[in-house]
Amino acid sequence: MPTISEQQIENYQRDGVIVLRKYFAQPWLEALASGIERCRLEPSSRSKIYVDDEQSRGHFFFDARTVGEIDEFDHLMLASPMAGAAGRLMKSPYAIPFYLTVFARTPGTQHRTPWHQDQPSWSAEGEQACSIWMPLDAVPAETALEFVRGSHRWKTKYARDPFFQTRYVDDDSPDLQPFPDIEAHREGYDIVSWAMEPGDCVVFHGMLVHGGSGNLPANLGRRTVSVQWLGEDARYRVVPGGDDPNISAEVMKFGVKPGEPLVSDLCPIVWQAE
Repeated sequence: MPTISEQQIENYQRDGVIVLRKYFAQPWLEALASGIERCRLEPSSRSKIYVDDEQSRGHFFFDARTVGEIDEFDHLMLASPMAGAAGRLMKSPYAIPFYLTVFARTPGTQHRTPWHQDQPSWSAEGEQACSIWMPLDAVPAETALEFVRGSHRWKTKYARDPFFQTRYVDDDSPDLQPFPDIEAHREGYDIVSWAMEPGDCVVFHGMLVHGGSGNLPANLGRRTVSVQWLGEDARYRVVPGGDDPNISAEVMKFGVKPGEPLVSDLCPIVWQAE
């Protein structure tokens, strides 16, 4: 089991993001590659095709899966060292998997993910919430996912820009402010990113502003799995207009009510502090 140091915990708490090198061995990567292929052949109702450009042959597939849907993904969420990393970095006495996302871009896909926050669209609120993003292909620096360091401490929740022509149901919420134009004023933000290799992963807070991971060269595709994790203070909430991705229907089937912890057979405790 890879270790998480006190310095790494301190860095994550301060910055809202940290990279973990060589955290997953090759068998994990091979299993996840198989899981992604299964997911693409049998997509869920939450799947989306963000890009399908015949001229450039660019294709960008997205799906979100919960525990109990794909064996390879269940193994990652329930039996890998990922849960321990999430729990320790969140400073939570336990960690539960919320859902898993799949991002698959074909080589040469030239569509960058806009700057956004994740958690405003989740049906889970709380300080102890993070994503662990792991690529199955090399990530050169110029194509890396980027983060605004420390932005998880901002007090503002922002509406997301249209994501490849997809409009979000919560965009008209009075609680959400227009997103700042970070790309036009990059010098005013503490933007960090890392080149990565398969086996590396990056952990970032649910409220951290991030974007990028696009504009791929013609010889490079990108398969990525990201697991969203919750801790002790996480509570189920009803998102006006619906959560994105839509996990609420499954959560409610397991008897979880608004304001309650999400711990259930759908989101089981898979790591506890000693």
